Amino acid sequence: MCRVRFSLAVGLATAVFALAGCVQEEKLYDVSGTVTYEGKPVPAGLIFFDPEAATGGTQGFANIKDGKFTTAVDGKGVRGGAYTIRVSGFDGKSGNDAPMGRALFDEYRDHKELPKANSELNVEVPKKK
Repeated sequence: MCRVRFSLAVGLATAVFALAGCVQEEKLYDVSGTVTYEGKPVPAGLIFFDPEAATGGTQGFANIKDGKFTTAVDGKGVRGGAYTIRVSGFDGKSGNDAPMGRALFDEYRDHKELPKANSELNVEVPKKK
């Protein structure tokens, strides 16, 4: 009787692992590029890729360092489609209350259609008014 229960448990566990292997992860694509403000590279910051309702999926993001970013390093890619792009830029001179330094501009937002492929995106944050 114990052998039957053990065999049933092993069979059930095998089926669960097999089904888990059939679940496909969401295909994400890397986005890399540059971020400039007033014609100069943004020293430090963050860029977020918020999927718009029709696109669905999860938020992508990347760190900005010396005006460059890539979701492939310490970030998360996108699935392609319509996105709201949000950029926060800092002067890179860290302090106790500001690890990335002083904000250079209010959060910048733009809307872009991103491809279902690895891509490059260059963002020019407009000058403050």
